[in-house]
Amino acid sequence: MTTDIVLISPHQPKTAKILRTASGITQPLSISYIASFLIKNGYSVKIIDNDIENLTPIDLETRIRQFNPISVGITVSTSSTNTAIEIAKIVKKINGEIKVIAGGIQPTILPHILLKNNEIDICVMGEGEITSLELLRAIKYNRDISEINGIAYKKNGEIKITEPRKLIDNLDELPIPAYELLPMNRYTLPASRRLTSYPIASVITSRGCPYLCKFCSHNTVFKNKVRFRSPENVLEEMKYLRKKFDVREFVFWDDSILLDKNRAIKIFNMIKKELPDIYFTCSSRVDHINEGIAKLMYEAGCRMILFGAESGSQKILDSINKQITVGQTIKAVEICRNNKIMSFCSFIIGTPEETKETLEETRRFVLKLDPDFAIFTIFTPLPGSYYFNRLINNGEIDIGSANWNDYINLLSSSAPAASVNSDLTKEELVYYQKKLFRDFYLRASYILKRIKKIKNKQMFYQTIRGVKAIIKLEANKFYE
Repeated sequence: MTTDIVLISPHQPKTAKILRTASGITQPLSISYIASFLIKNGYSVKIIDNDIENLTPIDLETRIRQFNPISVGITVSTSSTNTAIEIAKIVKKINGEIKVIAGGIQPTILPHILLKNNEIDICVMGEGEITSLELLRAIKYNRDISEINGIAYKKNGEIKITEPRKLIDNLDELPIPAYELLPMNRYTLPASRRLTSYPIASVITSRGCPYLCKFCSHNTVFKNKVRFRSPENVLEEMKYLRKKFDVREFVFWDDSILLDKNRAIKIFNMIKKELPDIYFTCSSRVDHINEGIAKLMYEAGCRMILFGAESGSQKILDSINKQITVGQTIKAVEICRNNKIMSFCSFIIGTPEETKETLEETRRFVLKLDPDFAIFTIFTPLPGSYYFNRLINNGEIDIGSANWNDYINLLSSSAPAASVNSDLTKEELVYYQKKLFRDFYLRASYILKRIKKIKNKQMFYQTIRGVKAIIKLEANKFYE
C-alpha cells in the first residue's frame, strides 16, 4: 500500500546541541498543518518528526520504505539545510521516482541552494497548504506543475520560478494540525519553561508580524501581513488537545500574542472559563503588555512571557529597528513581577553596530533588570533578513561556500556563522556571551532565588537540567 506523501521534519545539526537543551523540542506545526489540510482533501499522509525521533539514516530509510510514498516533503530551516539534503539522498536511494519537495524558510528565500542538489525536485515558496495540495494532485495524476503558483523547480537543467502564492485570508478555514500523526508524549520544553509534568502542545493563533526588525527573517513567508484566527477557533484546538492527549501545558508561538489586544482578551477569558486547569507560556513585545491584561493572563493560566529585549543599549535597539525602548523592557518585567508571571528576556549580541561599550551596557542592564530568565545569543545573519541581504550585497557572505550548520539562530556550539562586526572578533563575542551567562546565572542572589522557588521533585530536576545547560555552554570548545 502506498502513501501519497510523507512529511519530514529533519534533525538539527550537531551545532544545535546546546540549543536543544535550552529550548526543548515542540510540535512541528508547519508540516502538521499541511498534513491535516491534505488529509481533509482526501490524501494519505504520514509524518516523521526526526527532530524528536532522531532516527539513524538506516532507521529513517526503513521507516520511509514502510510508508512506500509517491512523494516526500521536507521542511527546511536555514540550519537544517544540510540534514534535509541528506534525507533527500536517502529518499532517492529508496526510489529515484519519488518526488522530493522542500518547503520552509530556506527554500522560500534561496530555492537555488536546494535545487542545485539532484535529489530535490521542487521547492515550495511561501505558505505551504494550498501549494502542497496542488502539487500532490499534479504528482499523483502526472500533471504539469508549471501553472502552480508558489514553487521553484527544474526543467531541462534550468530553475523555473512560478508566480507567488497568495496568502490564505481566513486561517479558520484550515483544519487543526494533524497532532495524531506525531509522538505527542515525547515533546518537551527546557527546565526553565516547564510548568507542569503533563504533556505539552504548541499552538499558533496568528501568522505574521507587522514589524521590520533588521535581524529577523519571519516576514519572508508572511510578507509583513498579519492574519488572526478567531478566539473560538483557537479554543476548539486547545480543548481537542486537552481531551485527546491530556495536554495541560500550552506554548503559544505567535510572534506577539498581544498584537490584537481585544482578540487576546477574548481568548484569555475563554480559556479562564472553559479550560480552568491549563497553564501556558507565550511571547509578547515589551510595549504590548499592561497591568490589566497581565492580571487577566495570570488568571487564565499564563505563568511565563518571553520578551525580545534584544539589547540594553538604546543605540543598538534603534539600529536594529526594534521600535522599543529600554524603559519599556523595564516596565514589562515589572508588570510581570507584579502579577506573578515569570519573565524570560532574550538578548542578541554582535549585530553590525555592536561595540564593547554597548555590550557592557547590556551586561549592566540585564543585571539590574533581573528577569526570571535570560538568554544571550550571538547574532546570526539569517537569510531573508535585512542584515543578510546587506551582507550579501557588500560581498561579506558567500552563499556558495556558506556552512548552513553554523546558522543557528539561538545557541550554537559552533563559532558565529559570519564576521559581521568590525569592532568585535568572533572570539570576543563568544567570550562576552559566556560572560553574560555567567554573570547573570551564577549570582548568589539569583541562585538563592531559584532555590526558594523549588516546590517539588519535578522542579528540582528541572533546575538541575538548567544548570547542566549553563555548564555545557561554558565548557563548549566549538566544532572546527
